[in-house]
Amino acid sequence: MGKRSAIIIFSILLVAIAIPGYLLLNGRNDVISDPYSAVSPKAGIIIETIDLRSFLNSLTTGKGIIGEIGKIEDFSDFNNKLKTITDNLNKPEYRNLFSESHALISFFHLNDGIKTLLSMPVPENISYRQISHALVSSGVKTPEVTEFIDEEILRFKYSDNDTAYISIKSGLLLATNSLIIIKEAYKSVDSKNDVRNLKGFSRILLSSGDEADKIFLIFDNLPAFLRTLISQTRGEILRQISSVATASSADIFVNDDGIVFNGYSESTDSTDYLYKLKDATPGTFHTVRILPSATAMFEAIMYKASDYKETQSDSKIMKLAGGLKKYIGDEITSALIDIDTAGNNKTIIYELTNREMAEQFFLDQTADDRSVMWFQPDDQFKIPVYKLPYHGLIDALMPGFAPSANDSLFVFYENFLISGSSYLTIAGAVYDNLLNNTLANDVVYRNFEGSLPTLSSYFFYVVPSRIVNYLDGFLNETLVRSLKKNRNIMSRIPAAGLRLASSNGMIYNSIALSYKENISEESSTEWETLLDSMAATKPFFFTNHLTGATEIFVQDAGNNAYLINSAGRILWKAPLSEKIEGSIYMIDYYKNGKYQLLFNGKNYLHLLDRNGNYVERYPVKLRSAATNSLALFDYEDNRNYRLIIAGEDRLIYSYDKFGSIVKGWKPFKTEGIVRAQANYFKVSGKDFIVVSDNKSFYLLDRYGNKRITFREQVSRASGSTLKITEGSETFLTCTTEDGTIQHVYFDGNVKKNSFRKFTADHLFDFSDFDGDGNNEFLFIDEGSIYLFNGSGEQIISKNIGSDKLQGPLTFTFSSSDKRIGLFDSGKNLIFLLDANGDLSPGFPLKGASLFSIGKLAGKNDWQLVVGGPDEFLYNYRIDTDK
Repeated sequence: MGKRSAIIIFSILLVAIAIPGYLLLNGRNDVISDPYSAVSPKAGIIIETIDLRSFLNSLTTGKGIIGEIGKIEDFSDFNNKLKTITDNLNKPEYRNLFSESHALISFFHLNDGIKTLLSMPVPENISYRQISHALVSSGVKTPEVTEFIDEEILRFKYSDNDTAYISIKSGLLLATNSLIIIKEAYKSVDSKNDVRNLKGFSRILLSSGDEADKIFLIFDNLPAFLRTLISQTRGEILRQISSVATASSADIFVNDDGIVFNGYSESTDSTDYLYKLKDATPGTFHTVRILPSATAMFEAIMYKASDYKETQSDSKIMKLAGGLKKYIGDEITSALIDIDTAGNNKTIIYELTNREMAEQFFLDQTADDRSVMWFQPDDQFKIPVYKLPYHGLIDALMPGFAPSANDSLFVFYENFLISGSSYLTIAGAVYDNLLNNTLANDVVYRNFEGSLPTLSSYFFYVVPSRIVNYLDGFLNETLVRSLKKNRNIMSRIPAAGLRLASSNGMIYNSIALSYKENISEESSTEWETLLDSMAATKPFFFTNHLTGATEIFVQDAGNNAYLINSAGRILWKAPLSEKIEGSIYMIDYYKNGKYQLLFNGKNYLHLLDRNGNYVERYPVKLRSAATNSLALFDYEDNRNYRLIIAGEDRLIYSYDKFGSIVKGWKPFKTEGIVRAQANYFKVSGKDFIVVSDNKSFYLLDRYGNKRITFREQVSRASGSTLKITEGSETFLTCTTEDGTIQHVYFDGNVKKNSFRKFTADHLFDFSDFDGDGNNEFLFIDEGSIYLFNGSGEQIISKNIGSDKLQGPLTFTFSSSDKRIGLFDSGKNLIFLLDANGDLSPGFPLKGASLFSIGKLAGKNDWQLVVGGPDEFLYNYRIDTDK
């Protein structure tokens, strides 16, 4: 139904190309004529507009969802003509002449194609001469008045091959591109046998709104319109369309976010599909809680066990259906999940009233037939997938609901039974649930769902761009080619759907198509797992001391900390009292080979074990609120850790692993506030703790005493790394605020070198990026990246196109392959650049935090883990082949 709705919307645009623009009237007398009296029961689609000129303007703005449809090449000629007509109607000389009366645009299917009829009341004093004058002033060749069935009509050409006819009949102006339609209109007016005489039509007409444009569908007449669009091998679809209902109406609401159609359907034939919903009790659908966000299309219906038809069949599937029906809840859903993968991805999901009883009955009933496959994404989760040598459960419970389903595989998950024929699809659905990557958590779906009523008896949902290949067997080849050609336009309609509910003895129908002007490419992640809010820290790779597996530790913006395994499943979530500041460390607190997570917030030191519990004595209150990230040192490599951290009181503190101030440490007071993390180096057997503030930096010993006084002023830019170079001479390197490279020696000497001037916000790092044995100096400033060799020659100068870059992060893939990581906080993009400054394959990628790269358990590939802008944590596979 969703696809047919889209076709109807396209049809709305197929208004008689030249006719409406020629309705230039010069009278304002009262009229009492009813435009419906001229519409015969043979109409298939009717549009009623309360203001014809405004309606046409809304179709030609070039904005929103209607504007996107206008960009389709197949509609370009029509769109240009419609725009010309509308421009004429908006001219001042026509505005005063144009009637603002209601108008009907009806569509009929004849042997020579689709024809239209415009029917609208006109003042009594309107004449063919006035209409002819208006047409000529609009550029139409001289119209002629001729006789037709004892009536005068106006005939004129509006293109080389098309003729239009205008007639004034019983106070109505009738305009069409077919004499047959004029004849039918006369017949309807004279016999008083118009579309309102169809059963049920008058009732839905009365239920429609008075202040909105509307659309009406007469289902018996629709197949003729759609026959050329449907594949010749799927003729049953046309029969099904005619049996949907008698007629439907919908008020049309267009806004920047899409289109919504709300109205009623009437069914007077008990064999119609919608007739069966009249007795259904509307409810809230729950299956979206477990449907993966990769769902391309689903159809859900409220199920009643009484609908199950008992038979005398002894077949195993009928016995299984008969026993399971008592445990099936309110809904059954048929879904297509990730249909671009190979295989049949149709999946049936049953809500259960008692999962344990349902599964036990299933096991007892199928004991002699079933085999078991196990889905085990990690070493801590395992679930059986049952396989039967027969299928047809859905056909037994609800014949015709999912006719192509081959449901021989079954899995019980939470309070649902999931069935289908593809192990990969069923297992993937369970996996996505483990990662909370479901429709209920999908931003696009949540925004779309809000445009539809909460309660319904039937729910259809589709992502148009994802079902193009699936439609290949249903629509004709020409239409499918056009859809594939315009997939980029379809992608701007990220969701469409229909909900039906019994109301006032009819069916209330609501159709919505969402629109998004700016679309982003779908991510190519290995997995995505949902956090409570956006990631707020750089993901940290933690080693599971029990299995050796790599796990991921991260905190979200709500201060929740998570440990996530290599499959993306959340192992635990722990709320923290504050945001993590800077670095996270893995330590062996008990010296027993078991690891913990150490970090600081502004007010506390935190130490968590791998189960998310605090280690004894933690959290530890800091002596002064921290202004930087703690630095962790193990002087003798004996796990007697030292934690160096700066306070708001400008004192440098040293804590031991128990959270106590180290005995003998003399808190050193700096001139300014320390923001940068402290560093530790051992040179010639001596310890040096390096601390820098916004004015200078200091070299301290293990007890907080100042070791060296420099011979000249030294400082460190806020975005500069600080590293040691060892050799015949040992020195520290960083940059000053203007980008001057500063070599600081341990005898107090300072050497400076400037390649060029940079802003105080520049980023700096150095390393042997190209593997030639010599360091290169990397600067990032004002959206550009610069790389210099040791002699100051500029090797690379490239503009990244952002002034909100964070980093750089240096990643080593091999001795000759080092890459530079950057995060664009303005555009939520991440970059990985090679030694030439070129983007690595597949970059930039979507990401909203600094990122980590490593090898997760059981994988030889490099994986990049980053927080996304949509509350998910992303895991990308990195291609290291150049």
